[in-house]
Amino acid sequence: MFPVIPQLDDRNFRQILNEALARVRVHNPEWTNLNESDPGVTILELFAFMTESLLYRSNQIPDRNRLKFLQLLGIPLQPPAAATGVIEISNERGPLETITMPAQVPVLAGKVAFLTMNALDVLPVQAQLYLRKALQGDALANAQATYTLLYNSYQDAATDLEFYEAVPVDPAVNGSSLPVMNLSDASTIDRSIWVALLTRPNEDQSKTAIVADMAGKTLTMGIMPALDASLQELLPGGATADQAPAPLTFQIATGQLTPDRLPIYATLDSRPDDNALTTLTLVQLTLPDQSQIGNWSDLDPLEAGVGDFPPSLEDQDISNRLLTWIRISLPETTSGDPTNSALAGQFSWVGINAARIAQNVNVPFEPLGTGTGDPDQSFTLANLPVIEQSVSITVGGNAWTAIDDLLAAPAEVPAGEAFTAASATPGDPNVFSVDRASGVVRFGDGLRGARPPAGAAIVASYAYGGGVAGNVGIGAVKTAPSLPAGFKVSNPVRTAGGSDGESVDDAQRNIPRYLQNRDRAVSAADYKDIVFRTPSIDLGRAEILPLFQPGNAVSIPGAVTVLVIPQDPKQTGAPKPDKLFIDAVCQYLEPRRVLTSEVYVTGPDYVGLSVAVGIDVVPGRDIPTVREAVKDAIRTFLSPVVGGQDGSGWPLGKTVEDREVWARAARVDGLAKVRAISMWDDTGAAITSLAIDGLKLPRLDRVSVTLGDPEDLSAAASVATSAKKRVAVPVLPVGC
Repeated sequence: MFPVIPQLDDRNFRQILNEALARVRVHNPEWTNLNESDPGVTILELFAFMTESLLYRSNQIPDRNRLKFLQLLGIPLQPPAAATGVIEISNERGPLETITMPAQVPVLAGKVAFLTMNALDVLPVQAQLYLRKALQGDALANAQATYTLLYNSYQDAATDLEFYEAVPVDPAVNGSSLPVMNLSDASTIDRSIWVALLTRPNEDQSKTAIVADMAGKTLTMGIMPALDASLQELLPGGATADQAPAPLTFQIATGQLTPDRLPIYATLDSRPDDNALTTLTLVQLTLPDQSQIGNWSDLDPLEAGVGDFPPSLEDQDISNRLLTWIRISLPETTSGDPTNSALAGQFSWVGINAARIAQNVNVPFEPLGTGTGDPDQSFTLANLPVIEQSVSITVGGNAWTAIDDLLAAPAEVPAGEAFTAASATPGDPNVFSVDRASGVVRFGDGLRGARPPAGAAIVASYAYGGGVAGNVGIGAVKTAPSLPAGFKVSNPVRTAGGSDGESVDDAQRNIPRYLQNRDRAVSAADYKDIVFRTPSIDLGRAEILPLFQPGNAVSIPGAVTVLVIPQDPKQTGAPKPDKLFIDAVCQYLEPRRVLTSEVYVTGPDYVGLSVAVGIDVVPGRDIPTVREAVKDAIRTFLSPVVGGQDGSGWPLGKTVEDREVWARAARVDGLAKVRAISMWDDTGAAITSLAIDGLKLPRLDRVSVTLGDPEDLSAAASVATSAKKRVAVPVLPVGC
């Protein structure tokens, strides 16, 4: 498929001539004879013909000429970006031994190829996460009444019993079911995630042999911060490259006790590759020798799960498969109150046998053909999109050099000289150019760049990848042809960062913006233009609030808040960016902002609203069609992306008035009249207006349109926003 050449001007000869004749009466009123026989008209026809020819030639300017023009202006094209993510490799039915996997292992999500970026030891074990959640309300009262006397020996004047339940954390199956493990919340009593390492189901091999195989190996653990985090701050001074990783503590159960019968844990040597509190991080944990890996299986029933002992497991199958525990903890606070800690940690996923993946695939050897000695030879690479900087070409075994523009290449020999090996021109004529979109490799014509000689083998090595196709959901990566039999892969978190890159047409349209701000965010308009150019995201709306800091009512000099709303077809009513979306905006904005600014990138805070409308329909019109049209009109009017009077999204700080909603509904074709309109807030209270301030926007929870009087939605509104559903979890006697 060839790119469509844009039409700079599509006027033809007759249109140009008519426009010129129309101007005669304005500029030369004394010229009254406009027949074709008039010499002046003949001159106009000549110039119209010449103009049409020039427009035709201008419309044939190829992309490489426009690309050269952009280079002269200093406007680079954004290259395609590769999506990145993480996978878990599980040895479900393979050999019962640790197998070391190298980097650059290909894995597939359908037809989209990824490569692993790190080597790792794949241990033949499985993992199950647990949190110790404090009991609340009636459950706490019942536990206190039942177990206080039973555990009285643990209680004294300085100690209170804190009853909890061991809550398993299951992996997410889609983007809407991501868990949040909040170690900063007081409900998580020990600020820890407990990772139970288990044997594979129905494993006959002894646990001792498996532990012996694990000893001394490296367990690669992946940690993803909570994706529902909706605020990120860019501090003055720019990013700190040498920022220390977050001080998470990793301990492994030894199965040993102190003389006071307290559990002994061994602190693992941990090597994180990033800050686990803010970014997807892989942590390499070096496991100790076999004597330091174990579990406590001979405890008194009143000791199991108490104090620093791991959670007591109610599921007998899990308990029988247990090898050991790994405890991931936030540091203890000096005050002893976890809620007073400045160090907060919220996580969406923790897993073992983890590897980073990137949408880059290397092609080390691809024969393109043989040279013919003719000028302007070209060959096409087999895989797209091509990462331009990765392309290397050998012709007849000799490496040739990549060049942006073959017109700037030197000739094979100086003009007027015979072609000999000794008549080399200054500079290297052995060059080639590559088009990233089409994958076409071009060589020179002899006058501008050398021609591949006849019979010379032309071989390419390159990498390809990138594009929005790499942004796949949870569980999409599930094929790995080169892994051993019995191994499986899966991505527990969606991949992100894939972008198709910028076309020449896109860059041409952005010339005025680029020349205005030179890719630097200074004014509010600059911020908005740059944020909208962020690759790999589908941005629906961006608002720039100078001197504004979220949660602060006063103006803050140097502060800038960037409100971003995604264009998400799955949540059109109240789209909200997740952490990966906000991270993409921050990474693109960071090198382009003024370093003295304090930038906050966040999503909106939505305020619930329910609307009921009573209508009359014009006789003879289809009632269902009109009813649904009224609903769509109200949804569109209150939309955060396409709402408001001008269709750019509901304005910040604008109150929702029932009369405005009435007026918008009344414009629907086929509507006789709007009888009445009623609104309720998210508590179910009837209102005539909904105040919107700060970063708030309306969220239409329910809209009802009925013939006659409007429906009463007060009960529906209050139910929709009531407390989360409580699930009763039995608290059984520990160890019984």
